[in-house]
Amino acid sequence: MLQRMTGGEAIVAGLLANGVDTVFGLPGAQMYPFFDALARNADRIRTIGARHEQACGYMAFGYGRSTGRPGVYSVVPGPGLLNTTAALATGWGCNTPMVCITGQIPSAFIGRRRGHLHEIADQLGTLKSLVKWAER
Repeated sequence: MLQRMTGGEAIVAGLLANGVDTVFGLPGAQMYPFFDALARNADRIRTIGARHEQACGYMAFGYGRSTGRPGVYSVVPGPGLLNTTAALATGWGCNTPMVCITGQIPSAFIGRRRGHLHEIADQLGTLKSLVKWAER
């Protein structure tokens, strides 16, 4: 029988399976299950927090630039993600391996411009204009 996992647990399992040992992040509503899974795996993957999303992005950039391994960070969608775009663009311009894990508003509301918490008009399109690869 397969073990049931939350989305956060599945992401953390994937990070661990790929040798990730550090995640920089700023928890928020859409990302709580992910940060809960990180906390449950604190013996295998460390979480380094910040007080601003831009710091998360630049810590991941510095980690990736100095180690050659992907610098992984997580922030809330919308404004939180937008606060990290300078770091993402810098990483892309410097060929620095980085992974941004962010949430999204509920699927049924994407593109409807209903004023959902942390909604931006086209989050995926914004990311695709800044990085090598972005998916939902």
